[in-house]
Amino acid sequence: MLVFRMHGIGKGRALLLAALCTIGLMVSADAETLEFDGQVEAVHQADVYSRAEGIVAEVLVAQGDFVDAGTVLARLQQDVPKLKVAVSEARLARANALLEQAHGRLARIQRLTTSGTASDVALTEAKTDLVLAEAAQRAESAELSLARTSLDDTVIRAPIAGFVEDPRVRVGALLEFSSGDPPIFQIVNLDPVQIVYEVPYEIRLRQMKESGASTSDEFLQTVRLQVMTTDGELLARGLVPTATAVWVEPDTGTIRVWATLENSAGVLRPGMRVRVLSEVIKSGSATQ
Repeated sequence: MLVFRMHGIGKGRALLLAALCTIGLMVSADAETLEFDGQVEAVHQADVYSRAEGIVAEVLVAQGDFVDAGTVLARLQQDVPKLKVAVSEARLARANALLEQAHGRLARIQRLTTSGTASDVALTEAKTDLVLAEAAQRAESAELSLARTSLDDTVIRAPIAGFVEDPRVRVGALLEFSSGDPPIFQIVNLDPVQIVYEVPYEIRLRQMKESGASTSDEFLQTVRLQVMTTDGELLARGLVPTATAVWVEPDTGTIRVWATLENSAGVLRPGMRVRVLSEVIKSGSATQ
């Protein structure tokens, strides 16, 4: 078995990668295992921003806390939003009463018109008043929905389950909308994680041709990976890559590849460097 190491994910390695591609093209009789430098990334990660402006009243989590989706992370002061909800509720109640009154007046005018004691003008006015009352009621209902949404936005919740990372908010701080501001929380889920590494695309094309695969997805099913720490400790074996990038990196001629890995113990952390051994399984070979 021939093993080739592919180091470096970055610029300035094009000549080295081209040389390695040339070496790879010269071997086909023996099983070929390629070794790459990889990195751990989170599969599920969310940046949390506040949808409301205001003063922070409570911060309920700290660095490293595990939270479920929907867990309250922080609250803003709610005095003004609550008052706006109360005002909107009162206005909607008034609009509902006026709408009921308009319905009653129209019904009464219609009866009087039928008996000949009310004019067509009065009937038209009653119908117009009802249309206006209905429009006013819808507007006040919408205003109440907006007020309740604004109140709900003062409660900042976790969008996904995971660990709290890099909280950037404190009680008493003023949160304002500003383009480019960092998130006030990050939520990182450690299970599963994904391993990302880069493969010289010329080698990928050659391997696809040798495997007989007609598509990238079909070829990925023939690849088996071993993942190790930089010290050589085996973390996983028999992994099948799950996706590749659409584009080739112009500076290196490489294409990014991802593989998903269970991480229930949380040993693998985003940013961690790993070694990836990649081998194409020939037809009829046993899966590693």
